[in-house]
Amino acid sequence: MEMEIEKEKLRKLLILANYAKPGVLPLLEELERWAEGKGLEVEVVEAHSSRELRPGLGTLALTLGGDGTFLRGAGRLLGQGVPILGVNLGSLGFLTQVSSEELPGALERLLRGDYRIEERMMLAARAKGQEFFALNDLVVTHPRIEEFIRVELFVDGELVADYPGDGLILSTPTGSTAYSLAVGGPIVDPRMELILVTPLSAHKLGLRPLILPPEAELRLVAKTAAALLVDGDRAGELEPGEELHIRRAPHTTKLVLVEPQVGFFELLERKLGWARDSRHRKGGRG
Repeated sequence: MEMEIEKEKLRKLLILANYAKPGVLPLLEELERWAEGKGLEVEVVEAHSSRELRPGLGTLALTLGGDGTFLRGAGRLLGQGVPILGVNLGSLGFLTQVSSEELPGALERLLRGDYRIEERMMLAARAKGQEFFALNDLVVTHPRIEEFIRVELFVDGELVADYPGDGLILSTPTGSTAYSLAVGGPIVDPRMELILVTPLSAHKLGLRPLILPPEAELRLVAKTAAALLVDGDRAGELEPGEELHIRRAPHTTKLVLVEPQVGFFELLERKLGWARDSRHRKGGRG
């Protein structure tokens, strides 16, 4: 899903910075000078802090770090409708759209309105009276590396399978290029809306990744103790017999795409090393 932003509404930059990344302090100084020259308000927050965010109308969020920093920013801005531009200070990023070198030009294009917003589907999960939200994935796995777990998966009330092994990854299309990809799951165009279920080292040969409609209601029953990870962060544990309920979240993450943007398949080529003849990038024969 995509939507337009009216550039005249841009009043504030909310910068979520990962101070552990090299070069972040000079970049912050550059951003503050630029924003001051454009008459924009600037608020800088450490990405890992617990400080409450109140972005207000006309706010654009910038995350300075990698995909992990972007995911934390998306979680902290959940439900506030704030568009987020990820600035990549790491080595591999599918969510971070521009590098620090590309940022000055990207900011000027933002002011001119040469950008779009792509709304990314999220997942909501409920367990033990708590609710969790994920842009990438929810992972149910062993609490300790040496342990073997079993979980049962139900979709819309129907038993799918008993999964013995290292657990399950429940991901969005955005998360298909994260942990799910690393264990053999399919790559999904992030503009799609679906729920992807990828087994982790299943001890049944026939268990393969599943693609489910976005409206599906999933229920996962822990047959042994299991750990719950939400977008890579440990969120808690499930005891035997406890359940995790998963559905499409009512919120989306608003990802800023700056023009000219890199296409999804060109991004895959850059990030995953899919070498190909440049003459064929637009479908021609050269």
